[in-house]
Amino acid sequence: MKVLNKALLIAGVAAISSQAQAQITLAPKNDSTFTLKFAGRTNMDLGTYLATDSAADNGAAVNDTRLCFVANWDNWETKVEVCYANKAISFRDVYIRYNFSKNNKLTIGNQFMPYGTKPAGLNYKFVEDGSVDYALCSARKMGINYLYTTDPLNLTAGIYSDGNVDAKGINKGYNLAAQAIWRPICDESTILHFGGAFIHTVSPAKVSYSGIVPTTIETRKVISTTEGDADNVERWEASLLFIHTKLLLEARFLGSNVKSDAFVDDSYYGAWGQVSYQILGSQQKYNKATGLASNSAAGTLEVLARYDYLDLKSFGKQNDFQIGVNYFFSKHLNLKFNYVYVDQDIVDRDPYHLVQARLQFSF
Repeated sequence: MKVLNKALLIAGVAAISSQAQAQITLAPKNDSTFTLKFAGRTNMDLGTYLATDSAADNGAAVNDTRLCFVANWDNWETKVEVCYANKAISFRDVYIRYNFSKNNKLTIGNQFMPYGTKPAGLNYKFVEDGSVDYALCSARKMGINYLYTTDPLNLTAGIYSDGNVDAKGINKGYNLAAQAIWRPICDESTILHFGGAFIHTVSPAKVSYSGIVPTTIETRKVISTTEGDADNVERWEASLLFIHTKLLLEARFLGSNVKSDAFVDDSYYGAWGQVSYQILGSQQKYNKATGLASNSAAGTLEVLARYDYLDLKSFGKQNDFQIGVNYFFSKHLNLKFNYVYVDQDIVDRDPYHLVQARLQFSF
């Protein structure tokens, strides 16, 4: 009952918030090329494990609130995003970008490398990312990145430190990253996308991979490698994405090779596939710059399913299966509901079953 009361309170707060002004943009009269936009979002989460009587297995929280400003003048753009999560404040996107044209961009600052689904900027389709993305995709890094994108082609390359904007001291590690996406079909109703990415990391600060129960109400690492120093790390990705009007099909394979004596096995990999169909709504959305699906339009109701497989070799294997329903009240307010099943090949450990919901307000 306490969890239900929390859920009703969260829903009420979000409903009131949705009536607020959704965006603030300033454009000084004496400089028509300059605009300053304030934006942000907050996630209101509720979840519970099934087949348990323990109240400790329930949770409700506002655990990820972000505020940012984006300034534009002439061909320049800068963004600063601050996040409050897990009782701490930290920076997320902090960069300056120069737009040579709408197809050519150079970005310097704290940003995601072109790998996995993290560049979407929020959990991809579901309440929480799957274990494969959590384990093998890195956080934002300080670096410089060049992007060239057209309808059929997307090319990204960059060099990044092995630390982020909050790192202190000198870090000798660095990353070389590249991504290529080819879209032989790219029109208003259909997208066919083939992609590949590669990252070479020299002298990383530390290396460890963990599989988790994909939920935001807690952090439960179910399989994990041992942290240790490494000479270098190589990561790769292959992706396939198909959109036709209301249907989305997507599959990704991610792998990593760690050259270090600290690991029992130096090769790890995972894969996932998902399907989404809009019961209400007319067209799945796609972002050409990131090569990822985007949030659906207002009034869209979609059903979706995803399967993840993570193999950390001698440290363990993990399977995740999720089904979900998403509804977009407007471009500023959406609701996600997921059922999650997690199984690991660990002796005497039962599978996890849980349900969770997220109400997200953005402006």
